[in-house]
Amino acid sequence: CSMVAVNGDIVQQGSQFAIKEIDVVVATIDLEEIRSYRASIPSRGIQAQAVASTPRVFVDFFVGMPSAARLASLPKAVSYYSPEQEIMYGPACWLWDYLRRSGLSGFFLPLSGGADSASTAVIVHSMCVLVHQLCGQGDTAALRDARRICNQSGDWVPSSPQELASFVLYTTYMGTENSSEETRDRARQLAASIGAVHANVDISKIVEAITTTVCTVIGKVPAFKVHGGSHQENIALQNVQARIRMVLSYMLAQLLPWSKSRPGALLVLGSSNVDEALRGYYTKYDCSAADINPIGGISKTDLKNFLLAAADHFRIPVLEEIVGAPPTAELEPISSEYTQTDEDDMGMTYAELGVYGTLRKISRLGPVGMFQRLVVQWGDNYTPSQVAEKVKHFFRSYNINRHKMTTLTPSYHAEDYSPDDNRFDHRPFLYPRMDWQFAKIDEIA
Repeated sequence: CSMVAVNGDIVQQGSQFAIKEIDVVVATIDLEEIRSYRASIPSRGIQAQAVASTPRVFVDFFVGMPSAARLASLPKAVSYYSPEQEIMYGPACWLWDYLRRSGLSGFFLPLSGGADSASTAVIVHSMCVLVHQLCGQGDTAALRDARRICNQSGDWVPSSPQELASFVLYTTYMGTENSSEETRDRARQLAASIGAVHANVDISKIVEAITTTVCTVIGKVPAFKVHGGSHQENIALQNVQARIRMVLSYMLAQLLPWSKSRPGALLVLGSSNVDEALRGYYTKYDCSAADINPIGGISKTDLKNFLLAAADHFRIPVLEEIVGAPPTAELEPISSEYTQTDEDDMGMTYAELGVYGTLRKISRLGPVGMFQRLVVQWGDNYTPSQVAEKVKHFFRSYNINRHKMTTLTPSYHAEDYSPDDNRFDHRPFLYPRMDWQFAKIDEIA
């Protein structure tokens, strides 16, 4: 953000994030105060002796106001946003800038009722709040862009963030026979709270049609793991559900405005967080393959904290329920003995993923260095052998999924450990085997 500093003190600070293109901050400064401060530095005095003095010209007028010293701006404490506030406002401004520059009519978001897509939805709501505030202040640029995007007349002003969202945000819950009523209801409640145009679609028949077609080709019928199927069958049956959602998202993004007699098309929003990208825990070309992703550089832990802060700030109580629910892809059948959860599927917690990502990128540690660090850091909870298995499992997963990093949706970067190798983390997408490193870890453990 823009600042005005005098002799090392901040006397004025602009907005850290803002919808408007130009943010001007004004402060009154006393040039004599600056001259006095500089003269008190011995090194400046020695330098000044070596050069000819600058002639002064006395005039009978003031650049500022008379007796400026009495009106000079006073030093003030610098304000910093919390991580939750940065997530609330940073990506929101980024989305509005992208939308108005794209020339399209709004956003389409597959809303699953989970924390990730809920975070994306709330960020769009934050965008609508900021734009509504600016329009209410009579900002001509914001009003012009809002009227153009929403296809409204020249005197229209959004009456609320929800009214603005009813023009620019379309959400759809794409359920299957593996989806729960709880996530369906959470998605509906959240969409209603923020004013999005929401729909509920059952894609089970599409999944069944594609699966049946494949069965006629291969001559066999795959089954889920809970029904006795192999790992290959289980993954394939999950992936087809996820990829259908991507295809359906893009078709809806093109036709939903037309169905409402509105012009243009929609930008498809992704909702894959940085931890899942690092681990490779998502389906390639599923609904994470979008046009832009406002949470692609944010960790799961920070997203949950953001949702709790947003629940209070925006008064959306369903967000607390979403945060309290175990993260799940809902791609496998639920039985009395088995319920699919993200952390069980990954073989690690989101908190552990955050540590791995920080050590890999920021601390630049490989497998052996990371193990040596975590043996000390996690020594109170795990034995060296357990730490060794965790580190090897992470790097094994990270290596075999590197190809997914080449197709990541462009994201708002908010973490230093993003694995996006197209724009942020340039590394080979094919790694050699790490047999030597893993053997060294076992030897130390």
